[in-house]
Amino acid sequence: DQGPSAVMADTGTSTVALVADGVPKSFSYDDVFGPEATQQQVFHTCALPLVSAVLAHTNACLFAFGQTGAGKTHTMIGPEGGRRRGPEDGVLPRAAAELFRRIARLEEDSGAALGPGRAAYEVRASFLEVHCENVFDLLAGPTSSSREPSTACTLREQEGRVYAEGAVEEKVVSVAQVMNVIQRGAAARATAATGVHAHSSRSHAILTLAVEHRWKPPSAGPGEYKSQTSRLTLVDLAGSETMERSHQGNVDSAGVGTNLGLLVLGRVIRALAEGEATQRAPFRDSSLTRLLQSSLSGSAVTQMLACVGPAARDVAETGRVLGYATSARSVKMDPRETQVQDLIDDDPMLHDSPDPDTSLGRRAVWIEARGFGDVFARVVGDPQDPLMLYVHGSNQRNSSMMWNLLVEEMTDLASATPGIPDRFYHVAIDCPGYGRSPGDRQTIRSYPGAFLQSVIHALGRKDAVCISGSSQGAASTFNAVLEFPKLCSFVAVCHPVGHAVQRYSAIKQPTLLIFDTEDAGHPVSVGRIMRAHLPTPHYFEFTRSVDGPWEERHMGEELVRMLARHWGERPRRGAGACCER
Repeated sequence: DQGPSAVMADTGTSTVALVADGVPKSFSYDDVFGPEATQQQVFHTCALPLVSAVLAHTNACLFAFGQTGAGKTHTMIGPEGGRRRGPEDGVLPRAAAELFRRIARLEEDSGAALGPGRAAYEVRASFLEVHCENVFDLLAGPTSSSREPSTACTLREQEGRVYAEGAVEEKVVSVAQVMNVIQRGAAARATAATGVHAHSSRSHAILTLAVEHRWKPPSAGPGEYKSQTSRLTLVDLAGSETMERSHQGNVDSAGVGTNLGLLVLGRVIRALAEGEATQRAPFRDSSLTRLLQSSLSGSAVTQMLACVGPAARDVAETGRVLGYATSARSVKMDPRETQVQDLIDDDPMLHDSPDPDTSLGRRAVWIEARGFGDVFARVVGDPQDPLMLYVHGSNQRNSSMMWNLLVEEMTDLASATPGIPDRFYHVAIDCPGYGRSPGDRQTIRSYPGAFLQSVIHALGRKDAVCISGSSQGAASTFNAVLEFPKLCSFVAVCHPVGHAVQRYSAIKQPTLLIFDTEDAGHPVSVGRIMRAHLPTPHYFEFTRSVDGPWEERHMGEELVRMLARHWGERPRRGAGACCER
């Protein structure tokens, strides 16, 4: 029982009244959210403008500040630390989803304007912890998580940006990969029981998504391109409670370090709010403020999300949080674009991410597709096992890498599902002109049947168990199966597009279809027509703003379920084996 409420929020006037000793004190903000506010509302107001800023080449930062237990983690990540995705997704997974969605559209539009391969984006994630004034890389493994000062990162400064030397930056291409980074980092983060919470964070955590935009101007020579990097920084500040509350007044080194960072951050904010020049604010007095200097100095779009609880017993701490946020609101910001760099690289932005599960034995192979040349592919499994083939869409950044997570999931699910083989040979190809495969990008559109048949034959097979396609790759899969009805036994498509879909009544294979009702580029109305004409549809719709990235969480299990249901019905055809090179 937290007792009577000491906080009254007025969302209409964006004010908060704090009642202390029977006397209300009012605080004004840009926006106020009451207990009835949804996660989507908080995201739309606080984080969506930051995503827009980053894609406009401006740095952006969001602070989450407040007493332990006030809801910072729930607001930023969601329930159970983001381990379960759904309607209660926090600001971070929603921001990541919006970021990747917009990048896909920007690359598609730039391809139409500048030509294929003229522009690309890459997103890299880093996750740092400030603990006892030392900065640790939460993605560096057990060496850093030991909290030995000797394993801490050294802070360096270059062109006005302070960074942790040697910190890992992981390339991420989906919300699931971002959340994996969060969960790994959170597992390594320093927590301890305090007088407020059994697992209170005794450190500050800083997640940064570096968004690099590379493009090749029409006048650029071989290997020449321009690069512009902006950063979205999300800061989870440790619990703001005093030593009196958190450790019954006892001295605790982690608590001292935590409070020092918050103390100096408060001084910096007050100095900036009072109009002090940036160079006179005490950024160098703590590691936290040094790392956040570029976010606080005025050139970034920065917001503070202050979380408070209603309990009367917390009124003193709530007053400190509200006062802190009031000072932050007074800081004058003048956002500016980041610098454009001229670079030379023979193969920009074509580098793989480290495979998080080395036991899969994922490897790269070249497939000699007769009539179409060499085709690059990423494969998992034994070439002797039944073949699963994956075809990506036509977006500029698409390649075989988009199927990495699904292949991992399929590997796990197949081994635990009765009625189907416990192992498959998974082959995800880079279509000609995409990723690392040379050739004409129109190949997969103009000759889908001949091309996919050539790939399957080059793998020593007459057919595949299943062909999975996304977007334009789904349309190509449908067209290939219409042209060569025995090319595969199952079809699985995600966000498909299609033309004259009435023809699909001739597709006898059980077909998994997944549509996002909010994706105007892949209209669900077309999907419903597909469902009506396909003889054996396994059809799913979801709404991303409500259900989150449903296809990432469920495509694997629904595909395995479809295989198990119809496995005994598939035609028995001859199959050879392939040799990799």
